[in-house]
Amino acid sequence: MATCQAFVLPENSSGALGSRYNLNPSHRTIRSQLRAGLFGSQETNSKDAAVPKRIIEIPVKSIKKGGLRMVLGLSLIGLQNTPDKGSWQANQASDSILDMYFKDGTKFSVVLEDSCIAVDRYGQASLPYLLQESVILHSILDELNELASSSEVASENRLLQLEELNAIEMARNTLPARQA
Repeated sequence: MATCQAFVLPENSSGALGSRYNLNPSHRTIRSQLRAGLFGSQETNSKDAAVPKRIIEIPVKSIKKGGLRMVLGLSLIGLQNTPDKGSWQANQASDSILDMYFKDGTKFSVVLEDSCIAVDRYGQASLPYLLQESVILHSILDELNELASSSEVASENRLLQLEELNAIEMARNTLPARQA
């Protein structure tokens, strides 16, 4: 038997494809279409759950990862049951990554890098996910704004110092839902 992606085509006794499938030389375009990805591209799909989409990137002058990870982690834990019990689940993936899983399996990650704080989305986002993600991210941006601009803490002792003063507002403007 000859196989062609998801189809199994029987061979006749001479080893050629049966005429019943009408795959004569004039239909070679079928094979080229199959190779070109008619039933799914061979290239990586941008909506693939394993491929992140960067939705926020905030450049920073300095960052104290351990303290910032702890504060953001506690904030995310406090937001787990927003708006309903079991809507979100917080997880510390590594020393520099905090994950937040939505009940439909889609997630976002807060990534703490030396030069920036980034948020990456994984999976195909539904409308309910996008709305709830925006609510959570507005809360995280409020927390980051407080940590970066608090007058109670000297600037050199803050957990983060922003590269640009309006970086958080610029990040806020990229979110699909506006802050209430």
